[in-house]
Formats: sequence, C-alpha cells, structure tokens
Amino acid sequence: MTIRVSFAILMLCAAVSPVHSQRLVRNLKAVEEWARQDTNDAHRVYELALAHWQQHHWPQTDSLLRLAARIEPRYADAYLALAYLPFARRTSLSDEVLRDHVSDQWKPIVAEAADFYQRAFRTDPMVSLDVMTVARELDEPRAIDYTPAQWLAYLRCCAWWVDLSLGRYRSASERMTKLAQNEFDEAKHPDKVPDVILVYRGLAFAHSWQYDAAIADFRALLERTVKKTERNEIIHVPLRDNDYRFMLAALHHLAGHTDSAVAMYQQALEHDLGLAAAHTFLASIYEQTNRPADALLERRRAVEVDHDDPAALFDLAISLFNAGHAGEALDPLYRAIGLNPRFSPPYYTLGRIAEALNQPEEARDQYKRFLASAPLRLEDLRQDAEQRLEHLPK
Repeated sequence: MTIRVSFAILMLCAAVSPVHSQRLVRNLKAVEEWARQDTNDAHRVYELALAHWQQHHWPQTDSLLRLAARIEPRYADAYLALAYLPFARRTSLSDEVLRDHVSDQWKPIVAEAADFYQRAFRTDPMVSLDVMTVARELDEPRAIDYTPAQWLAYLRCCAWWVDLSLGRYRSASERMTKLAQNEFDEAKHPDKVPDVILVYRGLAFAHSWQYDAAIADFRALLERTVKKTERNEIIHVPLRDNDYRFMLAALHHLAGHTDSAVAMYQQALEHDLGLAAAHTFLASIYEQTNRPADALLERRRAVEVDHDDPAALFDLAISLFNAGHAGEALDPLYRAIGLNPRFSPPYYTLGRIAEALNQPEEARDQYKRFLASAPLRLEDLRQDAEQRLEHLPK
C-alpha cells in the first residue's frame, strides 16, 4: 500500500477518539493577566492565542498569532500554529483538501496555511510540535475505555501520534519504528514505509537528539521526492524537495557534521537561490568557525534575497558592527525598524552605535526605545541598556 502524504493528511493523522483529558487547559483570564504584564513578549502573546484557541475564539487566535510573529519575526511556533489553525476552525477542511473540493473562499486560506507550515520549518527546523495537542484537541486514551482489541489497535497504529503531540519524542520514534517494521517490513521493503511515518519519525528522532537516524529518514524522503519529480508525477508532500535538503543541512549542523551541513546548505541554494534561510544558517556556521568575511557575505545575500525581513537586516547589521563597520550598520537597522517598529533588538544596537560615534543624546533615545519595546525576558540586554543609560554624559 502506498500512501501519498499531503499537508492535509498531516492534519488528519490524529484519528484517536478523545476519552480522557490530560491536556493543559489554559485559564483564559489568568493567561490574559499574565500577558498584560509584558505585552512585548511574543511568547506570552502566543500563549494567550492558544488560550483563546481552546475557547474556539478564532478571530482573536488568528490576530494574536500574527502579532506574536510581528513582535519576533523568527518565532517559528507562531508560524506552525497559523498553519494548523484553519484546519481547527473548519473541521471538514482536511477532507475537502484531500478530495480537492475546497471552496473558492477557503483556497487562499489553505495556500497560506501551507506557506506558514513551510516557513515554520525554514525558520527553525527544530520548531516545537506542542501546538499539535491544541490543534487536534488531543486527549490521551486509557486502556479502560477500550475493548482489548481496540486498545491493541490503538497501540499498534495510533499511539505514536499521541506521544509525538505530547512531546514524548523517543517513545514516538520507537513506536513508529515498530510500526514500520511490523506493518511494512521496513528491513526488506523500506520503500513501502509511508511518507507520513518517515516525516514524523524523522522529527521525533531529531527532537530526541538522534540526529543520524533523523538524517536517514529525511534523506529517504528527499530521494523519493526527487524520483517522483523526475517521473513528472503529481505529488503532494508536506514540504518541497528543497525543504528536505534544508532540513538535512540543519540536521547535519546539529549533529556536528559541519562540512556536510555547509555542502547541503549550498546544494539547497543551487536549487533555490531565494532560500534566504540557507544563507542565514550558513552565516551562523561561518561565525562559529571564525570566518567573519564569509559570514558577512552570507548575511548580505540573505538580505538581497529577502529584503523585507527585519531579522535578516538586523543580522547583517550585527555582523557589520562586530566587524568594525558601525556606520554601515545604520542603514539596515533603520530599515528593520521601518519594516517592524515592534522588533526591539535594533534599537539597542543603534544605541551602541551612537555611543561608538560619540552621540550621547542619540544613544539615550535609542536605549529608551529599546527598553520600551523589549520583552522582560531579555533581562541581560535590558540591564545592560539601563547601565549604559546611567553612564551616558548628561
């Protein structure tokens, strides 16, 4: 049996009847009060969005998730939640996508959800999967609520999904490995293991630090996708083939295989020059390996590819500042602020540059802007800004 995986199938995987709640149910009033204590914190905004999600307050949830992403442009959790949200709002949507019966009204919403899904993993290949518990309103079954046959069936084919959603990644990977071996004879016929198992087992391996095993699963997915593309087949995959290359590069990076990671990022860029995230991750590798000139080049390329990304502009400014080119860092910092005034780190950097250029009044203004917009969890940076303010000449 061959199962072709689509984005919608990923929303249908949790076909387990909820009978016993062990979910974290967020108290909306308590979360609202907590979020009000620091409205600049993207994580608090995100948690408030999930609290509204659990109450089925869909417009508020959508608005808050988008706000979290604006406050912190690389908050991958918000993008993944936005990918799942339409399928929670309209429970029939997954089936409509699979049957290709999506109404004209919902087609752009489905397309945007797929883009958010891709963006989440491009932003952070290790993005948390916790939102799946909320998205599927998942409860953990108990043996007492099933017949013996039903319970065995659940353990055999579905328990991995519950483990994965609840963050029990090692258990999930072990269950999926048993499923692949017992149901699809993976040892003799690895090509018969469904893509959905490889995708989620790979993620479970990665989240439980079994990077080499994760690499094997995503390598198999890439090879399958390339073969299907070469045969001009119509394929439906949760991520495109080049996203698998990007994921493989990130996994090699996490595993400490630096040379392989660089090669995979470069290979991904050969297939998609617009993959800004690959430039960003390459730059981080070059910075870690004391290659500042190469890192700066990749930062510039990331901005060229995605000139509307305030985080990429900020990264470029930091590389310029660290390389002793403080004056050149001003333009990308002001552009980042113009794109996203709520993104706080550029203000701090502008204050540092103003100090370096002996402009105390400008430095004072920028540090104050930073302190007004920075979340409380940036405690070290906030303390540094406050100390610098105190020592500026009057």
